Amino acid sequence: MIDRVLGSPTKIKIVLALWRHGEMNLTELAKRSQASQRVVEEQIKPLIQYGIIEVKTVGRMKLYRLSSDPAIRQLAEVLALLDETLAATTTDKDTT
Repeated sequence: MIDRVLGSPTKIKIVLALWRHGEMNLTELAKRSQASQRVVEEQIKPLIQYGIIEVKTVGRMKLYRLSSDPAIRQLAEVLALLDETLAATTTDKDTT
């Protein structure tokens, strides 16, 4: 099931962006995820459906945030740590 929900680089980038930067609108989320708004809009649907991301409407704007569920927050933290570790490993290999 997790592969269906998180099975794309864009979905993982969305989760990481919300973990690192908190609540944001679609434009900011697309920018932080390095994807178009259209792609983020499509990719975010299953994340909302399965409760990984919550949506709050303020006027006409939708704000997205990571779920407050402890398991989801732990998953995001592990993804962020793994992302940082892999980035550091790649950088270390590039300099040697």
